[in-house]
Amino acid sequence: MIKLKKIMLALMVLILVLAGCSGNSGKTKTTEDGKTVISFWHNLDGDNAVTLKGIIKKFNKQSDSVKINASFQGDIQQQMRTIGSTDAAPAVFLAGDTAYFSQSNYIKPVQEMIENDQDFDISQLNEAVISNHSLNGTLSSMPFNVFVPLLFYNVELFKEAGMDPENPPQTFSEIQKAAEKLTSGPEEAPNVYGFSIPINTSFIYNLFAVQNELVFNNENGRTSEDSTKTFLNSDVGKKIYNWIGDMYNDGNFGNFGRTWSNTQLAFSSGELAMYLDSSAVAGIWLDTLDFKFKTAPLPVPEDKEWSGVNQGGSQLWISNQATEKEQKAGWEFIKFMVSPEVQSTWAASTGYVPVTPKAAEISPLKETYSKHKQMKKAYDALNNTKPSPATAGPSIDEVEVSNVIAQSFEKLVQGEDTEKVLSEAEKKINKLLQK
Repeated sequence: MIKLKKIMLALMVLILVLAGCSGNSGKTKTTEDGKTVISFWHNLDGDNAVTLKGIIKKFNKQSDSVKINASFQGDIQQQMRTIGSTDAAPAVFLAGDTAYFSQSNYIKPVQEMIENDQDFDISQLNEAVISNHSLNGTLSSMPFNVFVPLLFYNVELFKEAGMDPENPPQTFSEIQKAAEKLTSGPEEAPNVYGFSIPINTSFIYNLFAVQNELVFNNENGRTSEDSTKTFLNSDVGKKIYNWIGDMYNDGNFGNFGRTWSNTQLAFSSGELAMYLDSSAVAGIWLDTLDFKFKTAPLPVPEDKEWSGVNQGGSQLWISNQATEKEQKAGWEFIKFMVSPEVQSTWAASTGYVPVTPKAAEISPLKETYSKHKQMKKAYDALNNTKPSPATAGPSIDEVEVSNVIAQSFEKLVQGEDTEKVLSEAEKKINKLLQK
């Protein structure tokens, strides 16, 4: 019976590998006119997918040697776990999870392509972006769609509260005072909450980053040694958690649950005056909100200098299962994707931040930033970020650790004691890191 189960499991894996994956067949495919055909996976949908399709169409038209076959894939990491080490893997794919893919056996580091290409100048890319996406000095993937966190606030509610929307709060205490002024309605169930943060680990990481403080040892897991302990329960962590907890206890912090979109819905409906979110949503708000909003950098404690923020988004990876010719073709595509012209089009259309600074100096992004300062704030935050292990953010391939931090955040805004929340989280995280 055990042997039969093993055979059935092997057959199931084989079926998954063979079933409709638009990957490679073990040899290079070419078009009738001699172009190298490579498969490209992405997980973008909606307007972003439309923009991406246009960029790929332009690449295919202008390239004399490469043709891209693009396809949407929902959970790329999960699929790569199944077929990443087979010739069914795509030659190039777009995905986040830097720690996971960098340490997997699925990829060829783009660092190797850069070192063998005298025509490619890595200094054209943003220094903080390269720092963020490098592990132990190696750039394994090429950053493409980058976003940073920002403070979003409702201009009308600021004016109603007698506050100057041109002078947003910049520190923890200023946020706290503003949240008190902006909160309105019954004490037990306000009509408008002054401030909120989606219950997501990334914001806790960023509140450390703006202070240039590490969340984990061994340089946030960015050295050759894995992190073995967290600094969540440090003085830095306590200040962050006490700041959030105090606003919650005062009735000025809105807890909209684990679903990120609930916090966004509260802001868009006028039930929330200020909140933290991804810069990528700025473009959406410009198209959909019926009130004026502005953006500002994340706040920092009064005794700290603003140091920068972590980046989110996805990167372009090259498969080590692709043939050498396909890898070279994939590299030509990747260079096109981070060119100033493409980055300018991409950032202007999507709200992501360009990884190539020159992109902001040319059309259409130059005009977009001039017209919409809300989007320009993200670019400024990225450019003002000082590269360091703290601002690069944690590189921990441990989903359970992220879940523990999110749970601690959730308990905090449900009224639990800060010291207890942090102590419990610290013990759980360290146990996970040391297993």
